[in-house]
Amino acid sequence: MLMKTFLFPHTFRPIGWIVLVPTLILGILLLDGILSVDGSVETILTDTAIIGIALGSIFITCSRERIEDEMTSSIRLKALLTSLYTYIVFLVIWTLAVNGMAYLYVMAASLVMLPIIFVVRFRYEMHRYYKIKSDEE
Repeated sequence: MLMKTFLFPHTFRPIGWIVLVPTLILGILLLDGILSVDGSVETILTDTAIIGIALGSIFITCSRERIEDEMTSSIRLKALLTSLYTYIVFLVIWTLAVNGMAYLYVMAASLVMLPIIFVVRFRYEMHRYYKIKSDEE
């Protein structure tokens, strides 16, 4: 049975990068305490960072490639599984190694770690695939 994979159009990938990069920087600045705001402004900025990172990464990884074939689907699935395994290993290590209030920061960071790991892994694998493909031609 053939499963239909629903992907965004290729034009969503640059939109994803435009959303991901500034919100990732915002999230890092907020998490490290470099950008310090109080009250509802902090809540709005934190929510914006988390939602922006999530949307940006989903647009990047779930948008069609210029040439979408079975190999691309295979690479996408492999990257997802590898990212999930890596995320779980990090989560277990962080849970065992970090205690107290610092654990709250670890959990905040872990909210966005899976999509970030997925973006990095998928783009790396696609880069390798395109390089091998161009070397064959």
